[in-house]
Amino acid sequence: MFKFDKSKLEQQASKIVQKSGDMVESGKIKLNITNLEKEINSLKSGLGNTLYNAFKAGNNAEAELTAICNQIDEKYHEIDALQTQLEGLKTKE
Repeated sequence: MFKFDKSKLEQQASKIVQKSGDMVESGKIKLNITNLEKEINSLKSGLGNTLYNAFKAGNNAEAELTAICNQIDEKYHEIDALQTQLEGLKTKE
């Protein structure tokens, strides 16, 4: 006959809960990465517009362009950190 092992069942249930939590966290991280990539694209577009407008006006917008480039770099660093977190979740599996 079938012997019921409560502790084994609890262990399996705990693993399922942990994996579900990891999947939710993974989804949140991926969404954050996607949002950061959209922000980067927007900043790059703004960078091009700023450069073009400065050129047309005969102005030097170096400080403004540098600030936008720094924002883009910060977003890339955030993405790198999120990808590291995502890899950490994958190695737990």
